[in-house]
Amino acid sequence: MYRQTVTNEFLLEEVKKVANQLGRPPVGGTEFQYRYLAGQRFGSWPHFLEEAGLSMHADLEEGAEIRSKYIETVHKIVTVLDRVPRSSDFEDIREVNYYFRSLSGLFEAAGLEEKSNGNWSTKFINE
Repeated sequence: MYRQTVTNEFLLEEVKKVANQLGRPPVGGTEFQYRYLAGQRFGSWPHFLEEAGLSMHADLEEGAEIRSKYIETVHKIVTVLDRVPRSSDFEDIREVNYYFRSLSGLFEAAGLEEKSNGNWSTKFINE
């Protein structure tokens, strides 16, 4: 029995394929089976993504439609349910993190008011 070696080039090509399928770079081992190996070989996961020409977060110009969809969802949840959205309200929180860096980033983009204690209000800044 022989062991096939996974090359750095293979890792870079594979992550590009997966990113193309997902519409964003993979973030976990469930999305990219070689995540741990790639992080070891390239020093870190962000450095590996950089070598592949990818980024952990979207540029501000990227995904305007997707960003709008998430902002609209925040407005609907606040208006209909009268509460701040939870991560479980979103089908893919990893996509939220890719486009907004965090759930808080989404709330900020949607115009929710942040309370002095760091929690989010169901009021919008422009209201």
